[in-house]
Amino acid sequence: MIDNNILQSLGAGSGIDTVGLTKSLVEIERAAPQQRIDSKRDKAETQISDFGLMSNVLATLQDAADVLSDPEGLYSKSAAFTQSDALVPVELDTDVQAGTYNFTVEAIASSQSLTSVAFSDPEEAVGEGTLTFNFGNATVDGSGAMLTTPGSGFTADALADSVEITIDSANNSLEGLRDAINDADFGVQASIVNDGLGGYLLQVTAESGANNELEISVSETSGTIDNTDGVGLSRFSFNETASQLAQKQEGADAELTINGLTVYRESNTIDDIVQGLKLDVLQAEPGALVTITITDDKTFAEQNIRDFVEAYNIFLEAIAPAVGLTEVEDDEGETEKVLGSLANDPLAKSMLSQIRSVMANAIPGLSDANFTSLAGIGIRTDLDGNMSIDEETFTRAFENNFEDVQKLFSPYNSTSDNSVSINNYNSSTLAGDYEVVVTTPPSRGSYDGDALTVGFPSLDTTGRAYSFEISVDGKASASLAIPEATYDSADDMATALTTLINSDTTISEAGSSVTVEYNSDLNRFDIISDKYGASSTIEITAADAQLTTELGLSVKTGTDGVTVAGTIDGVEGFGSGKVLLPKLGEPAQGLALIIGDSATSATVSFSRGFAGELSLLIDNFVGSNGLIATRESNLETSIDALDGDQEKLDRRMSSYEERLINQFIAMERIINSLNSSGSFLDNLINTLPFTASRD
Repeated sequence: MIDNNILQSLGAGSGIDTVGLTKSLVEIERAAPQQRIDSKRDKAETQISDFGLMSNVLATLQDAADVLSDPEGLYSKSAAFTQSDALVPVELDTDVQAGTYNFTVEAIASSQSLTSVAFSDPEEAVGEGTLTFNFGNATVDGSGAMLTTPGSGFTADALADSVEITIDSANNSLEGLRDAINDADFGVQASIVNDGLGGYLLQVTAESGANNELEISVSETSGTIDNTDGVGLSRFSFNETASQLAQKQEGADAELTINGLTVYRESNTIDDIVQGLKLDVLQAEPGALVTITITDDKTFAEQNIRDFVEAYNIFLEAIAPAVGLTEVEDDEGETEKVLGSLANDPLAKSMLSQIRSVMANAIPGLSDANFTSLAGIGIRTDLDGNMSIDEETFTRAFENNFEDVQKLFSPYNSTSDNSVSINNYNSSTLAGDYEVVVTTPPSRGSYDGDALTVGFPSLDTTGRAYSFEISVDGKASASLAIPEATYDSADDMATALTTLINSDTTISEAGSSVTVEYNSDLNRFDIISDKYGASSTIEITAADAQLTTELGLSVKTGTDGVTVAGTIDGVEGFGSGKVLLPKLGEPAQGLALIIGDSATSATVSFSRGFAGELSLLIDNFVGSNGLIATRESNLETSIDALDGDQEKLDRRMSSYEERLINQFIAMERIINSLNSSGSFLDNLINTLPFTASRD
């Protein structure tokens, strides 16, 4: 900082405006470097702003592309159906197969309803003990009581678990029983109904379906089972021994026909007759035809593609000022062309070039499709860079080759052998065709039982101690006992064994499971792990004599599974169970291939589709660690560096100003000295003889 007193003294002796002169000299010295700093700063800040604009409009373009890669964008369906009070479609998924389906509703599903005797008050005590609910099919007499002949009144569902409800002093009331049933949340609903005569009845309703009917057994706190004296909890029994509850409505399945085939379902809301089609059954109208015609919603798909073309043109228009020449008007009203801040930026130019390349080039992985580029369906790039649609070609593509239009835009995989398929891929996977050779097919761990010595059908296991322990994939089960029931076939027994093993906590929590099959040719039960690979194992570690003798399940180790091995494009892959993965760094990296038991070789093709390729490319630009973010960070760093340059320039100018001032001060001193010497000489001259001035 220059002292003000010093500044004020400048020019005092010489009469020269040295303060102004100093300021002018400093400004002249500062002008060129300051202009360079300001120019660089303005350019960097403008580029940051324009890159931000480009990021935003790229994200908007990506949204338009993502619509086309979403199944809803190009694979949506529409349905036309006969107006009917019996059946209505309520939901269409994108995977529903287009076609015509003829339905009739012969019967609707219903829920079994059981009603108790009347109670005088909802808070009246009902007794203490346990109610056990079993599921299956019940047969009743004319009064709604279960038939009492053993085996004729109730057939249990071997796959359904029993549920116990406990009533004690805390909930010993009609309301408490109702709440205990509902709180258990096992598909059974309980409610209290006022009969209008001053009585309150408990109504128990099962889930709909013929095989979801109830058997209710009661154990009083005294230990009495299925009490028949009509007091305490025995008033809620419903079984072959005693039925204090009365069945008011039976459980029944919905019966429908589809294109002449009869099918049955437990519920009136059905979503598994035609994959992707959800139906509501409202009432029975035997023989009345309901026709549902499902078609591809081509109009919706076409509009989404048109919206994308418009979004691309809007994108080009939005970035034009930043990447090209723009006419602007100066203060005097004259127009001039100004080059955008990113016009010569290598990153911006590269991004635009790559986007245009995706627009123009063939999409990899579509070797078996009719269309491999946008031009094939009439979408072309004009001379000005905008996209336009040749309506004739576009319409013809939709009318004649709509499936290939879908393949062009959306992800699509194909294989020459269905035993080899693509399960997954990631952003590192390059689209294209890959040759897969399986050198070792995968297999699952298995256990082959011995021949049965008991006959089917109708095997009654009551009183038989069929217990065993099993290890699945290295996880040991607890002791398991086959439920006591009547099994009508070996397949029913196989299903019961499957459920029993898979219900074990240790096995299920480890994510393991098995399938038990009856081998009719060899008359034996085979147990197969659902897991593939070398870690897939089955071993029975303990079995009672009756199980071994009659059902052929003895203590022994089964055959271990095998992990898949093979090559992808000639390079050895990595096997995990039945999944074959490419070597890291290969073009197929990230591709997960599911290999079937009998697979040998196949050519698999993988395509992200046009929309997927464009979206992935834009991700590289606009992601949190993308190219634009990196470039913006570099520009911010350059601005920080300019701040340092500015500080250096300010210090240099301050030093320069101080040096000038010191020089001018020295000059003033010299001038003052000369002025003083001149005055002295004038006085001296005046005192010399012959030179003194005279009056």
